[in-house]
Amino acid sequence: MFELIKKDSLILSRSRSDLTELLFMPFILIAILGLALGNLTMTEFNINAFPVAVVHEQTTAESLNNWESELEERGVPSEGVRALVAQAEDVAPGEQVDYLFNSEEIQEWMTVEEYSSAEAAQAALDDGDISGVIIIPEGFNEAVWSALFLEEEGTHALTLEVQNVESVTTDILRSVLTTYANQFNLEASIAIATEGEADTANQQEESYGEVTNLTAADPITSFQYYTIGMGAMFALHTAPALASRAFLEKKQHVFGRLMISGTKPLTYLGSKLVSGTLITFIQLGILFGLSTLIFGTFRGYALNFWIDLSIVSFAFSLVVGSITSLLTSISLYSDSNTSSSFFGGIIVTLFAFIGGSFTPVEQFSESLRALGNWTPNGAMMTSYLQLMQGFSLTEVAPLIIRVIGMTAVLLVTSVVLFPKRRLD
Repeated sequence: MFELIKKDSLILSRSRSDLTELLFMPFILIAILGLALGNLTMTEFNINAFPVAVVHEQTTAESLNNWESELEERGVPSEGVRALVAQAEDVAPGEQVDYLFNSEEIQEWMTVEEYSSAEAAQAALDDGDISGVIIIPEGFNEAVWSALFLEEEGTHALTLEVQNVESVTTDILRSVLTTYANQFNLEASIAIATEGEADTANQQEESYGEVTNLTAADPITSFQYYTIGMGAMFALHTAPALASRAFLEKKQHVFGRLMISGTKPLTYLGSKLVSGTLITFIQLGILFGLSTLIFGTFRGYALNFWIDLSIVSFAFSLVVGSITSLLTSISLYSDSNTSSSFFGGIIVTLFAFIGGSFTPVEQFSESLRALGNWTPNGAMMTSYLQLMQGFSLTEVAPLIIRVIGMTAVLLVTSVVLFPKRRLD
Protein backbone atom coordinates (compact mmCIF):
# COMPACT_ATOMS: atom_id res chain seq x y z
CA MET A 1 0.00 0.00 0.00
CA PHE A 2 2.90 2.35 0.76
CA GLU A 3 4.06 2.27 -2.84
CA LEU A 4 0.55 3.07 -4.07
CA ILE A 5 0.30 6.04 -1.68
CA LYS A 6 3.74 7.24 -2.77
CA LYS A 7 2.67 6.95 -6.42
CA ASP A 8 -0.46 9.05 -5.87
CA SER A 9 1.47 11.71 -3.96
CA LEU A 10 4.24 11.98 -6.56
CA ILE A 11 1.82 12.16 -9.49
CA LEU A 12 -0.25 14.85 -7.78
CA SER A 13 2.80 16.88 -6.75
CA ARG A 14 4.07 16.90 -10.34
CA SER A 15 0.74 18.03 -11.80
CA ARG A 16 0.73 21.80 -12.25
CA SER A 17 -3.02 21.93 -12.80
CA ASP A 18 -3.75 20.03 -9.57
CA LEU A 19 -1.28 22.09 -7.54
CA THR A 20 -2.78 25.28 -8.92
CA GLU A 21 -6.28 24.16 -7.99
CA LEU A 22 -5.47 22.78 -4.55
CA LEU A 23 -2.89 25.32 -3.30
CA PHE A 24 -2.47 28.37 -5.52
CA MET A 25 -6.15 29.20 -6.17
CA PRO A 26 -7.33 29.06 -2.52
CA PHE A 27 -4.42 31.21 -1.38
CA ILE A 28 -5.11 33.81 -4.07
CA LEU A 29 -8.79 33.91 -3.11
CA ILE A 30 -7.88 34.29 0.57
CA ALA A 31 -5.72 37.29 -0.29
CA ILE A 32 -8.33 38.90 -2.58
CA LEU A 33 -11.32 38.41 -0.28
CA GLY A 34 -9.40 39.29 2.86
CA LEU A 35 -8.03 42.54 1.43
CA ALA A 36 -11.28 43.48 -0.31
CA LEU A 37 -13.57 42.97 2.67
CA GLY A 38 -11.20 43.98 5.46
CA ASN A 39 -12.85 43.29 8.83
CA LEU A 40 -16.43 43.85 7.71
CA THR A 41 -17.44 40.22 7.55
CA MET A 42 -17.31 39.03 11.16
CA THR A 43 -16.37 41.99 13.33
CA GLU A 44 -18.66 43.90 15.63
CA PHE A 45 -21.25 46.15 14.07
CA ASN A 46 -20.35 49.83 14.26
CA ILE A 47 -22.19 52.97 13.16
CA ASN A 48 -21.50 56.66 13.61
CA ALA A 49 -23.89 58.60 15.85
CA PHE A 50 -26.63 60.16 13.74
CA PRO A 51 -28.68 63.31 14.57
CA VAL A 52 -32.37 63.21 15.49
CA ALA A 53 -34.83 65.88 16.62
CA VAL A 54 -37.20 65.65 19.59
CA VAL A 55 -39.94 68.28 19.31
CA HIS A 56 -42.27 69.13 22.21
CA GLU A 57 -45.45 70.81 21.03
CA GLN A 58 -46.28 71.56 24.66
CA THR A 59 -44.06 72.06 27.72
CA THR A 60 -44.42 69.97 30.85
CA ALA A 61 -45.53 73.02 32.84
CA GLU A 62 -48.33 73.70 30.35
CA SER A 63 -49.34 70.05 30.52
CA LEU A 64 -49.52 70.17 34.34
CA ASN A 65 -51.66 73.33 34.25
CA ASN A 66 -54.02 71.74 31.74
CA TRP A 67 -54.14 68.55 33.80
CA GLU A 68 -54.95 70.50 36.97
CA SER A 69 -57.70 72.46 35.22
CA GLU A 70 -59.17 69.28 33.78
CA LEU A 71 -59.28 67.63 37.20
CA GLU A 72 -60.99 70.66 38.74
CA GLU A 73 -63.58 70.65 35.95
CA ARG A 74 -64.28 67.01 36.73
CA GLY A 75 -65.12 67.99 40.28
CA VAL A 76 -62.14 66.28 41.92
CA PRO A 77 -61.60 67.59 45.48
CA SER A 78 -58.72 70.05 45.90
CA GLU A 79 -56.68 67.58 47.97
CA GLY A 80 -57.13 64.95 45.27
CA VAL A 81 -56.14 67.44 42.59
CA ARG A 82 -52.93 68.33 44.41
CA ALA A 83 -52.08 64.65 44.93
CA LEU A 84 -52.72 63.71 41.30
CA VAL A 85 -50.75 66.71 39.99
CA ALA A 86 -47.82 65.78 42.24
CA GLN A 87 -47.88 62.21 40.99
CA ALA A 88 -48.16 63.42 37.40
CA GLU A 89 -45.13 65.66 37.86
CA ASP A 90 -43.11 62.61 38.92
CA VAL A 91 -44.30 60.68 35.86
CA ALA A 92 -43.88 63.10 32.95
CA PRO A 93 -43.49 60.96 29.80
CA GLY A 94 -42.29 63.87 27.70
CA GLU A 95 -39.40 64.59 30.07
CA GLN A 96 -38.58 60.90 30.22
CA VAL A 97 -38.20 60.85 26.44
CA ASP A 98 -35.71 63.73 26.73
CA TYR A 99 -33.86 61.91 29.48
CA LEU A 100 -33.72 58.74 27.40
CA PHE A 101 -32.29 60.38 24.28
CA ASN A 102 -29.73 62.36 26.30
CA SER A 103 -28.45 59.33 28.18
CA GLU A 104 -24.88 58.18 27.54
CA GLU A 105 -25.99 54.83 26.15
CA ILE A 106 -28.25 56.38 23.50
CA GLN A 107 -25.76 59.14 22.61
CA GLU A 108 -23.37 56.46 21.41
CA TRP A 109 -25.89 55.87 18.62
CA MET A 110 -27.60 59.21 18.10
CA THR A 111 -27.43 62.88 19.09
CA VAL A 112 -30.41 65.17 19.78
CA GLU A 113 -30.76 68.36 17.75
CA GLU A 114 -32.99 71.18 19.03
CA TYR A 115 -35.65 72.72 16.78
CA SER A 116 -38.26 75.29 17.67
CA SER A 117 -41.14 73.61 15.88
CA ALA A 118 -42.16 70.46 14.09
CA GLU A 119 -42.14 72.37 10.79
CA ALA A 120 -38.49 73.38 11.24
CA ALA A 121 -37.53 69.82 12.15
CA GLN A 122 -39.40 68.46 9.15
CA ALA A 123 -37.56 70.88 6.87
CA ALA A 124 -34.23 69.71 8.31
CA LEU A 125 -35.30 66.12 7.75
CA ASP A 126 -36.16 66.87 4.13
CA ASP A 127 -32.74 68.49 3.66
CA GLY A 128 -30.98 65.45 5.13
CA ASP A 129 -29.59 67.33 8.14
CA ILE A 130 -31.19 64.87 10.56
CA SER A 131 -32.20 61.20 10.33
CA GLY A 132 -35.51 61.37 12.15
CA VAL A 133 -38.02 63.55 13.99
CA ILE A 134 -39.78 62.46 17.18
CA ILE A 135 -42.82 64.64 17.86
CA ILE A 136 -44.44 64.69 21.30
CA PRO A 137 -47.86 66.18 20.40
CA GLU A 138 -49.92 68.60 22.44
CA GLY A 139 -52.01 66.75 25.01
CA PHE A 140 -49.75 63.70 25.04
CA ASN A 141 -48.81 64.03 28.73
CA GLU A 142 -52.41 64.59 29.77
CA ALA A 143 -53.56 61.54 27.81
CA VAL A 144 -50.93 59.36 29.51
CA TRP A 145 -51.87 60.71 32.96
CA SER A 146 -55.55 60.07 32.31
CA ALA A 147 -54.77 56.49 31.33
CA LEU A 148 -52.56 55.97 34.39
CA PHE A 149 -54.51 57.65 37.16
CA LEU A 150 -58.08 57.78 35.86
CA GLU A 151 -58.01 54.51 33.86
CA GLU A 152 -59.15 56.24 30.68
CA GLU A 153 -58.00 55.34 27.17
CA GLY A 154 -55.74 57.96 25.61
CA THR A 155 -55.79 58.86 21.93
CA HIS A 156 -52.44 60.67 21.63
CA ALA A 157 -49.27 58.92 20.46
CA LEU A 158 -45.69 59.80 19.71
CA THR A 159 -44.97 60.52 16.06
CA LEU A 160 -41.81 59.34 14.29
CA GLU A 161 -40.94 60.97 10.97
CA VAL A 162 -38.13 59.50 8.82
CA GLN A 163 -36.92 59.73 5.24
CA ASN A 164 -36.33 56.02 4.61
CA VAL A 165 -38.39 53.48 6.54
CA GLU A 166 -36.01 50.66 5.53
CA SER A 167 -32.78 52.26 6.76
CA VAL A 168 -30.69 51.08 9.70
CA THR A 169 -31.18 54.39 11.54
CA THR A 170 -34.96 53.99 11.28
CA ASP A 171 -34.74 50.50 12.75
CA ILE A 172 -32.66 51.84 15.65
CA LEU A 173 -35.10 54.69 16.34
CA ARG A 174 -38.09 52.37 16.18
CA SER A 175 -36.39 49.90 18.49
CA VAL A 176 -35.50 52.58 21.06
CA LEU A 177 -39.04 54.00 21.13
CA THR A 178 -40.63 50.56 21.34
CA THR A 179 -38.36 49.57 24.20
CA TYR A 180 -39.11 52.84 26.00
CA ALA A 181 -42.88 52.38 25.60
CA ASN A 182 -42.77 48.79 26.86
CA GLN A 183 -40.64 49.74 29.84
CA PHE A 184 -42.83 52.73 30.71
CA ASN A 185 -45.99 50.62 30.52
CA LEU A 186 -44.44 47.91 32.70
CA GLU A 187 -43.31 50.33 35.40
CA ALA A 188 -46.64 52.16 35.32
CA SER A 189 -48.56 48.90 35.65
CA ILE A 190 -46.46 47.86 38.63
CA ALA A 191 -46.93 51.24 40.26
CA ILE A 192 -50.72 51.10 39.82
CA ALA A 193 -50.95 47.48 40.99
CA THR A 194 -48.97 48.21 44.16
CA GLU A 195 -50.57 51.62 44.67
CA GLY A 196 -47.21 53.31 44.36
CA GLU A 197 -45.48 51.17 46.97
CA ALA A 198 -43.18 49.38 44.51
CA ASP A 199 -39.87 51.18 44.81
CA THR A 200 -37.27 49.43 42.70
CA ALA A 201 -34.48 51.09 44.63
CA ASN A 202 -35.66 49.58 47.92
CA GLN A 203 -36.76 46.18 46.66
CA GLN A 204 -35.13 43.19 48.25
CA GLU A 205 -32.39 41.90 46.02
CA GLU A 206 -33.06 38.48 44.59
CA SER A 207 -30.78 36.25 42.61
CA TYR A 208 -32.09 35.36 39.17
CA GLY A 209 -28.84 33.91 37.90
CA GLU A 210 -25.90 35.57 36.23
CA VAL A 211 -24.76 36.75 32.83
CA THR A 212 -21.81 34.78 31.54
CA ASN A 213 -19.71 35.63 28.47
CA LEU A 214 -19.20 32.56 26.35
CA THR A 215 -15.94 33.88 25.01
CA ALA A 216 -13.74 36.92 25.32
CA ALA A 217 -11.90 36.24 22.07
CA ASP A 218 -11.54 38.91 19.41
CA PRO A 219 -14.08 38.84 16.56
CA ILE A 220 -13.23 36.71 13.54
CA THR A 221 -11.54 38.75 10.81
CA SER A 222 -12.19 38.28 7.11
CA PHE A 223 -8.69 36.81 6.59
CA GLN A 224 -9.39 34.22 9.27
CA TYR A 225 -12.85 33.45 7.92
CA TYR A 226 -11.79 33.02 4.31
CA THR A 227 -8.69 31.05 5.21
CA ILE A 228 -11.01 28.52 6.81
CA GLY A 229 -13.66 28.83 4.09
CA MET A 230 -11.36 28.46 1.09
CA GLY A 231 -9.35 25.74 2.80
CA ALA A 232 -12.51 23.70 3.46
CA MET A 233 -13.82 24.22 -0.07
CA PHE A 234 -10.66 23.38 -2.00
CA ALA A 235 -9.87 20.44 0.28
CA LEU A 236 -12.95 18.77 -1.20
CA HIS A 237 -11.39 19.08 -4.65
CA THR A 238 -8.71 16.59 -3.59
CA ALA A 239 -11.22 13.75 -3.80
CA PRO A 240 -12.23 14.11 -7.49
CA ALA A 241 -8.60 14.82 -8.43
CA LEU A 242 -7.44 11.46 -7.03
CA ALA A 243 -10.53 9.58 -8.22
CA SER A 244 -9.95 10.85 -11.77
CA ARG A 245 -6.42 9.47 -11.58
CA ALA A 246 -7.85 6.09 -10.58
CA PHE A 247 -10.16 6.08 -13.61
CA LEU A 248 -7.22 7.00 -15.83
CA GLU A 249 -5.20 4.14 -14.34
CA LYS A 250 -7.99 1.76 -15.29
CA LYS A 251 -8.05 3.04 -18.87
CA GLN A 252 -4.27 2.70 -19.08
CA HIS A 253 -4.50 -0.88 -17.70
CA VAL A 254 -2.49 0.06 -14.62
CA PHE A 255 -5.27 -1.20 -12.39
CA GLY A 256 -5.38 -4.53 -14.22
CA ARG A 257 -1.61 -5.03 -13.94
CA LEU A 258 -1.81 -4.29 -10.21
CA MET A 259 -4.46 -6.96 -9.79
CA ILE A 260 -2.39 -9.47 -11.79
CA SER A 261 0.65 -8.70 -9.63
CA GLY A 262 -1.29 -9.81 -6.56
CA THR A 263 -2.48 -6.48 -5.20
CA LYS A 264 -5.77 -6.97 -3.44
CA PRO A 265 -8.67 -4.77 -4.63
CA LEU A 266 -9.37 -3.44 -1.14
CA THR A 267 -5.67 -2.59 -0.76
CA TYR A 268 -5.94 -0.39 -3.83
CA LEU A 269 -9.10 1.21 -2.44
CA GLY A 270 -7.43 1.71 0.94
CA SER A 271 -4.52 3.47 -0.72
CA LYS A 272 -6.96 6.03 -2.14
CA LEU A 273 -8.37 6.59 1.34
CA VAL A 274 -4.94 7.13 2.88
CA SER A 275 -3.71 9.24 -0.05
CA GLY A 276 -6.76 11.50 0.09
CA THR A 277 -6.41 11.85 3.86
CA LEU A 278 -2.69 12.65 3.86
CA ILE A 279 -2.79 15.01 0.88
CA THR A 280 -5.76 16.92 2.35
CA PHE A 281 -4.04 17.20 5.73
CA ILE A 282 -0.85 18.52 4.11
CA GLN A 283 -2.87 20.89 1.92
CA LEU A 284 -4.66 22.40 4.93
CA GLY A 285 -1.39 22.67 6.84
CA ILE A 286 0.27 24.56 3.98
CA LEU A 287 -2.68 26.94 3.56
CA PHE A 288 -2.99 27.67 7.27
CA GLY A 289 0.76 28.06 7.65
CA LEU A 290 1.20 30.41 4.68
CA SER A 291 -1.83 32.47 5.69
CA THR A 292 -0.46 32.84 9.21
CA LEU A 293 3.02 33.67 7.96
CA ILE A 294 1.89 36.29 5.42
CA PHE A 295 -1.41 37.61 6.83
CA GLY A 296 -1.01 36.74 10.51
CA THR A 297 -4.23 34.70 10.42
CA PHE A 298 -3.58 32.48 13.44
CA ARG A 299 -0.75 34.47 14.97
CA GLY A 300 -0.88 34.73 18.76
CA TYR A 301 -2.84 31.54 19.43
CA ALA A 302 -1.56 29.17 22.12
CA LEU A 303 -0.15 25.70 21.51
CA ASN A 304 -3.39 24.04 22.65
CA PHE A 305 -5.23 25.81 19.83
CA TRP A 306 -2.83 24.41 17.24
CA ILE A 307 -3.23 20.91 18.65
CA ASP A 308 -7.01 21.18 18.52
CA LEU A 309 -6.78 22.67 15.02
CA SER A 310 -4.71 19.69 13.88
CA ILE A 311 -7.22 17.22 15.33
CA VAL A 312 -10.12 18.91 13.54
CA SER A 313 -8.09 19.07 10.33
CA PHE A 314 -7.31 15.36 10.55
CA ALA A 315 -11.01 14.55 11.02
CA PHE A 316 -11.81 16.65 7.96
CA SER A 317 -9.01 14.97 6.01
CA LEU A 318 -10.46 11.56 6.87
CA VAL A 319 -13.85 12.43 5.43
CA VAL A 320 -12.20 13.78 2.26
CA GLY A 321 -10.25 10.51 2.03
CA SER A 322 -13.50 8.55 2.34
CA ILE A 323 -15.07 10.68 -0.42
CA THR A 324 -12.02 9.85 -2.55
CA SER A 325 -12.65 6.14 -1.96
CA LEU A 326 -16.33 6.46 -2.84
CA LEU A 327 -15.67 8.40 -6.05
CA THR A 328 -13.00 5.84 -6.99
CA SER A 329 -15.44 2.96 -6.47
CA ILE A 330 -18.17 4.67 -8.47
CA SER A 331 -15.80 5.54 -11.32
CA LEU A 332 -14.44 1.99 -11.63
CA TYR A 333 -17.84 0.37 -11.16
CA SER A 334 -19.59 2.56 -13.75
CA ASP A 335 -16.58 2.75 -16.07
CA SER A 336 -17.09 6.50 -16.26
CA ASN A 337 -15.43 9.60 -14.81
CA THR A 338 -18.74 11.49 -14.71
CA SER A 339 -19.16 11.10 -10.96
CA SER A 340 -15.82 12.78 -10.19
CA SER A 341 -16.51 15.62 -12.61
CA PHE A 342 -20.01 16.13 -11.19
CA PHE A 343 -18.74 16.15 -7.62
CA GLY A 344 -15.90 18.57 -8.37
CA GLY A 345 -18.04 20.93 -10.45
CA ILE A 346 -21.49 20.87 -8.82
CA ILE A 347 -21.44 19.20 -5.41
CA VAL A 348 -18.37 21.04 -4.13
CA THR A 349 -19.84 24.40 -5.14
CA LEU A 350 -23.17 23.54 -3.50
CA PHE A 351 -21.46 22.36 -0.32
CA ALA A 352 -19.31 25.49 -0.29
CA PHE A 353 -22.36 27.75 -0.43
CA ILE A 354 -24.41 25.85 2.14
CA GLY A 355 -21.41 25.30 4.39
CA GLY A 356 -20.54 29.01 4.44
CA SER A 357 -17.28 29.15 2.49
CA PHE A 358 -18.41 32.21 0.54
CA THR A 359 -20.29 34.09 3.25
CA PRO A 360 -21.62 33.43 6.78
CA VAL A 361 -24.91 31.70 5.96
CA GLU A 362 -26.40 32.46 9.38
CA GLN A 363 -26.87 36.01 8.07
CA PHE A 364 -29.52 34.58 5.74
CA SER A 365 -31.12 31.88 7.86
CA GLU A 366 -30.38 29.84 10.97
CA SER A 367 -32.00 26.91 9.19
CA LEU A 368 -29.45 27.21 6.39
CA ARG A 369 -26.68 27.25 8.98
CA ALA A 370 -28.08 24.10 10.57
CA LEU A 371 -28.29 22.43 7.14
CA GLY A 372 -24.73 23.50 6.37
CA ASN A 373 -23.48 21.78 9.51
CA TRP A 374 -24.58 18.49 7.96
CA THR A 375 -22.09 18.93 5.12
CA PRO A 376 -18.48 17.87 5.83
CA ASN A 377 -17.01 21.29 5.06
CA GLY A 378 -19.78 23.15 6.91
CA ALA A 379 -19.37 21.08 10.09
CA MET A 380 -15.62 21.56 10.01
CA MET A 381 -15.89 25.29 9.32
CA THR A 382 -18.10 25.69 12.36
CA SER A 383 -15.61 23.67 14.41
CA TYR A 384 -12.68 25.81 13.21
CA LEU A 385 -14.49 29.07 13.93
CA GLN A 386 -15.58 27.94 17.38
CA LEU A 387 -12.01 26.96 18.25
CA MET A 388 -10.85 30.41 17.16
CA GLN A 389 -13.49 31.99 19.40
CA GLY A 390 -12.20 30.16 22.48
CA PHE A 391 -14.30 26.99 22.51
CA SER A 392 -12.61 23.82 23.70
CA LEU A 393 -12.24 20.62 21.67
CA THR A 394 -14.83 18.98 23.92
CA GLU A 395 -17.41 21.61 22.95
CA VAL A 396 -16.92 21.03 19.21
CA ALA A 397 -16.74 17.23 19.64
CA PRO A 398 -20.37 16.68 18.47
CA LEU A 399 -19.53 18.12 15.05
CA ILE A 400 -16.35 16.05 14.85
CA ILE A 401 -18.27 12.90 15.75
CA ARG A 402 -20.82 13.79 13.07
CA VAL A 403 -18.06 13.99 10.45
CA ILE A 404 -16.53 10.70 11.63
CA GLY A 405 -19.97 9.14 11.20
CA MET A 406 -20.09 10.48 7.64
CA THR A 407 -16.66 8.94 7.06
CA ALA A 408 -17.82 5.51 8.22
CA VAL A 409 -20.93 5.58 6.00
CA LEU A 410 -18.92 6.68 2.96
CA LEU A 411 -16.28 3.99 3.52
CA VAL A 412 -18.84 1.19 3.85
CA THR A 413 -20.56 2.38 0.67
CA SER A 414 -17.27 2.56 -1.23
CA VAL A 415 -16.31 -0.99 -0.17
CA VAL A 416 -19.71 -2.33 -1.26
CA LEU A 417 -19.47 -0.64 -4.68
CA PHE A 418 -15.81 -1.35 -5.38
CA PRO A 419 -15.36 -4.14 -7.98
CA LYS A 420 -13.59 -7.14 -6.46
CA ARG A 421 -12.27 -8.56 -9.74
CA ARG A 422 -9.95 -7.36 -12.46
CA LEU A 423 -11.84 -5.04 -14.79
CA ASP A 424 -9.71 -5.22 -17.94
